[in-house]
Amino acid sequence: MSGGKDKSKLSRPIVVISLASIILGVAIMLITVSVISGFQEGIRNKVIGFGSHIQITETGLSNSMESAPILIEQDFYPSLEEKPSIKKIQIFGYKPAILQAYRDSVSFNIQDRDTSRSSLDILGVLFKGIDQNYDWSFFDDKIVEGRIINFDTINKEVMISQYIATLMGYEVGDKCDAFFIRDNSGPKKQKFEIVGIYNSGFADFDKKLIFTQIHHIQKLNDWGVQTFVTLADTCINDQFVLKGITSGGSKSYEYDWGRGFFPSRYYPILNKSGKLRLISTDFSLNPLASRQSPQSIPDTAYIDIKIDSICPCNEKNLALIEYVNANEIKTPFGSVQIKNGKGTHHLYTGGFEVLINEWKDLENMNDLIIDEIPYNLKTTEITEMHRDIFAWLDLLDMNILIIIILILVVSLINMITSLLVLILEKTNMIGILKSMGGYNSSIQTIFIFNALFLLSRGLLWGNVLGLGLLAFQYFTGFFSLDAQVYSLDTVPVDFNILHILYINILTILVCFLILIIPSYLVTKIDPVKAIRFD
Repeated sequence: MSGGKDKSKLSRPIVVISLASIILGVAIMLITVSVISGFQEGIRNKVIGFGSHIQITETGLSNSMESAPILIEQDFYPSLEEKPSIKKIQIFGYKPAILQAYRDSVSFNIQDRDTSRSSLDILGVLFKGIDQNYDWSFFDDKIVEGRIINFDTINKEVMISQYIATLMGYEVGDKCDAFFIRDNSGPKKQKFEIVGIYNSGFADFDKKLIFTQIHHIQKLNDWGVQTFVTLADTCINDQFVLKGITSGGSKSYEYDWGRGFFPSRYYPILNKSGKLRLISTDFSLNPLASRQSPQSIPDTAYIDIKIDSICPCNEKNLALIEYVNANEIKTPFGSVQIKNGKGTHHLYTGGFEVLINEWKDLENMNDLIIDEIPYNLKTTEITEMHRDIFAWLDLLDMNILIIIILILVVSLINMITSLLVLILEKTNMIGILKSMGGYNSSIQTIFIFNALFLLSRGLLWGNVLGLGLLAFQYFTGFFSLDAQVYSLDTVPVDFNILHILYINILTILVCFLILIIPSYLVTKIDPVKAIRFD
């Protein structure tokens, strides 16, 4: 009797330890998978929030951060939104710039870490131009002060990050100077009004991105052309002449005064009233400098000439010309009314951003979009645009696998130990059952089911513990993170029913298969020796 009690005292704590290891193992696996999956989803959503799942841009390589122009009018835009798996398609454009702070001295403090003083701070940033159809849902809970940009009218409003605002000493309502580098010209200064400050907690983007209307990017990048007309301050064959002026595009301009495109920008006024129109555009040149087709959509200006009296063009009469404004010129012979072109820059975009409904459909949607767009455009998945970030996220999957394997190994060792102790404790019973004609397989089944019962209790309480802690974090956000380090301000939680089922099923299958091995010890027990075993 004392031997049986001693064995019972030995097996009970081992069983308790095995049960505890299963409970903790299942809970840790659930928490690990849920937190890492939530972290991956949180980072992924932030990257997508600043861009999209798929970008459609011009084919070719670019050495700068500027966007190459694409016509907005495309067969796939916005009809792609009719596809059931596509949430939205929107236009965008980029332009790098340098910000300069107004204040001679700026004090700043970032996350209670560094406090410095700076004089005439400058900061390199990237302006992102968007239109009224932009999906702002990502920023619903990211605006810390002010509002998003107003698109009712063309304005100079911008939305900056809290990081930039703190670093440069900006507040909502302040004006900021931005200097843009343009091809073949010096920097162009633009003044913007800060109407909103956001904080995503993702330093890679918060440090550089500023949002504004795409209208400014279209103009600054010289997309399309714009046609102007004025009265030249020179004479040709004693005649007053109109002068065409074009901006934007490739700078290789030609002008159509009604007889086709020619390089000359001048048109003589033939001493008679009338209406004219000037169409101008730029042409792309091949290496031999021969003209090819227009590179941009042409722009048109209209002129109304009124002759009150005929007079020759000379220095005296040129001096009498009065340029009232850009649309009206008073002259010795009468007046010239001008309606300058509005420009075709608004017809261009730097690319299209495509948002899809489900992350798992990324590759399929990319293939579908490739079939819809013309040959001169290409698609780029978000995983290609930010390879380093997504490579880092993929490494986390390996961490999950390693953690699950280690926990399963520990749990299995405890389960096997528990089963061996149970078999040792019940050696007499095994001998009696065998002597009464019991089969080895039947006796094995008894012990395996006993172990599985222990496993089921461990799974039940492990799920209760793990899911309970996850639910607590999900609803309270009790455990916080340093956003500057982890890009998230709280420990993320992802409740995925498939992950929960996979963990439980995997644990049951692996434990069941492994427990068959120690159960074979039953077949090695001799009934006579077992009955006499104490």
